[in-house]
Amino acid sequence: MELTFDLGLAGFVLLIVGALAFAFVAPLLGKSVEFEGVVDAVAAFAGAFIASEFVIAWQAFAPVWDGVALIPALAGGLVLGILADVAMRIVGAGTPSSRPMSA
Repeated sequence: MELTFDLGLAGFVLLIVGALAFAFVAPLLGKSVEFEGVVDAVAAFAGAFIASEFVIAWQAFAPVWDGVALIPALAGGLVLGILADVAMRIVGAGTPSSRPMSA
């Protein structure tokens, strides 16, 4: 079995733009923690890439643009991005940066 990617440059840029958009919007929805946007962007990109490229069965049901299966990429990016966002908020809730410092 040969491992190949059918992702073009425009598709790669689309995944990056989608991940950055998710990373920009997610911290606006509630209390955020440090570096949440970075973790969210990486997780959303990874989820979109994995769902679009590795889950072959989903590619038959979705429109494909420049090698990106759009619906699976959107679903994978949202699922992994939301999981990362929730994990960051749970783990980062007890950090000193989220509490006011006394003088």
